[in-house]
Amino acid sequence: TSVGSTAVMVAAARAGETDNPDPLIRDPYARILVEGAGTGMWESMLDESMADRVEAADPEAAAIFRHMGNYQAVRTHFFDAFFADAAAAGIRQIVILASGLDSRAYRLDWPAGTRVYEIDQPKVLEYKATTLAEHGVRPAAEVHEVPVDLRQDWAAALRGRGFDPTQPTAWLAEGLLMYLPADAQDRLFEQ
Repeated sequence: TSVGSTAVMVAAARAGETDNPDPLIRDPYARILVEGAGTGMWESMLDESMADRVEAADPEAAAIFRHMGNYQAVRTHFFDAFFADAAAAGIRQIVILASGLDSRAYRLDWPAGTRVYEIDQPKVLEYKATTLAEHGVRPAAEVHEVPVDLRQDWAAALRGRGFDPTQPTAWLAEGLLMYLPADAQDRLFEQ
């Protein structure tokens, strides 16, 4: 697929946490998205025997993978709570920048009338929607895919998909800004 390795890695971490006996977060769709992505490395990390082999071969590398997984679980939990608070406050418009394999539009308990705008590369959005649909997964909110590169006029594309800039909105740029130089971050927020 044309889904980036980072998106698959984050989904693999969510899948791993979901498989724990007492998970901090639950993402029943993460494994589906990882297994179909065809990236190899991150798919293999879903195999418990692979984790055991990494632990035996290189305990330090295994510790790094565990810390990465824990970090992703905490980050996911934090932003899940952020969206729950936004929904409780009456916000019904959500924008997820560089949404990747994020499945919040499908797995969170959204109030009726919630619109989730997912902005990402066209092939990423297509892969996610197609893969989830093939597994009978339906969104829990009204999903509006905004297939655009964030280096383009994503704000116009967002409005073109029905976004209402006069309505209160909860925004998420999870795991995005660290990949952008300062001037690109400024341009992103100016739009």
